Amino acid sequence: MKRGSITPFCALSLMLVASFLLVLLESARVYTLDRFATLKAESGIDSVCAEFQPLLWQQYGLLFLDGAYGTEYFSMDYVSETLTEQIDKSNKTKLGLNLLSLEVSEVTLMGYALATDNRGEVFLNYVAEREKENLPIGIAEDIYEQYQKGKYIEQEYRDTETEIAQAQQTLEELTTANQQEKTEGENVNILGEVFSGITQMKSAGTLNLIFGKTDHISAKSAGSYKNIEKREKSAGNMPFAQQKDWYRKLLVLNYMEQYFSDYCSQKEEHCLCYEMEYVLCGKNTDAKNLSGTLDRILLLREACNIASLLLDEGKMSQAKELASVIGILAGENPAAVEVIQAGIIVAWAYMESVLDVRTLVAGEKIAFIKSKEEWTADVRNIPAAIMGTLKAKNCENGMNYTDYIKQLLFFADDRTLAYRMMEAMEFTMHENQDYVNCFMNQMIVALQYRIDFCTEPLFYSLAVIGDSYEGKFYFRKTVNRSYIP
Repeated sequence: MKRGSITPFCALSLMLVASFLLVLLESARVYTLDRFATLKAESGIDSVCAEFQPLLWQQYGLLFLDGAYGTEYFSMDYVSETLTEQIDKSNKTKLGLNLLSLEVSEVTLMGYALATDNRGEVFLNYVAEREKENLPIGIAEDIYEQYQKGKYIEQEYRDTETEIAQAQQTLEELTTANQQEKTEGENVNILGEVFSGITQMKSAGTLNLIFGKTDHISAKSAGSYKNIEKREKSAGNMPFAQQKDWYRKLLVLNYMEQYFSDYCSQKEEHCLCYEMEYVLCGKNTDAKNLSGTLDRILLLREACNIASLLLDEGKMSQAKELASVIGILAGENPAAVEVIQAGIIVAWAYMESVLDVRTLVAGEKIAFIKSKEEWTADVRNIPAAIMGTLKAKNCENGMNYTDYIKQLLFFADDRTLAYRMMEAMEFTMHENQDYVNCFMNQMIVALQYRIDFCTEPLFYSLAVIGDSYEGKFYFRKTVNRSYIP
């Protein structure tokens, strides 16, 4: 049997080649570990964000991470611990050598944002961004112009509360001073019925006036709660660009129409039946919010109806003719006739607005400015208007009940809008026993973390040429996640 041998030069050459190959393997491993560290960081933050609040997603279509994890106390440490746990899970192997083993050496929170940050601006930005595909800006521009027109009309004719009272007082004074005058007595009585009838309508209470019977009105209540604005709230530290403009407001209102309940579109799973009314009025019961909303729609419709009357020569002539019956009583006081005529116009517009709101709550539509054919109320027939069965004609190209609420909400303060929307969401969460500790000021919408990984060298320790590497390899990764599109 022959014995083999090797020269010292050959042995050294083999050792050098082996060390070179081991260094190459370690270099390839380090490169792969760097890519793997990125993958683990991304996977870890995705796993954390996947634990979103389920009810908010199911009922309102929004993703939030509960920073309190269902407890009474908010802490970002909960999120950091969960992130570390999720990454550590992927490090565990049952058998064999793990060439890509990485340990988490440090998890550092770099930034986060909460729904209530910047006085609710973050929340509004979130809602608007998710809604952009549902409301193109071209359509939004037309809606914006209509809302501006409505606001102008409301401001132009909003100071009408004293018109009827002044007309009624003037009529009574003239009648008292001319008790012996019998001329046009029947028409004077009609005027008296008009003004006293309107006073009676306004004193009846809005819900009774519109519905007659109110037994079907929701009796739900939000109970006692502390408004978001008045709470002590944590605040995130991530900057967000300001997007406050009319288009964002319309996007938010479009979102509300889809996900929030109102009188004509109730959602059984939600705490309040009239959520949009709550956002507008902020009361703790459905009945109060509905009453307040109808009051505001009545005022808006009254202003629009005054504008409609002023554009209708026939109806203006009718109002002037009715007012002229007191000409003899007024004598040399033409100003009294003008006061009566103004009172008639306002009374007529108010009568029509009551009929309009009855039509709206019945699920039909009312035009912003009515044509002659769309008008319903007869100024000489107050009793018919008082009866709860009479309503205005449906306007095919008009606005529905929800549209009128959106018109009113468009001019609401942004902070109030955001906070009340979030409060309505809280009410629904608290209906479920599992989410009684969930609050919108604890809901995270964006995260940024720096994650440091380390690992021991593997192939370097086998190299026989040169000094062995006794340190560790470190990899630092920064990951961002946001629920905002």
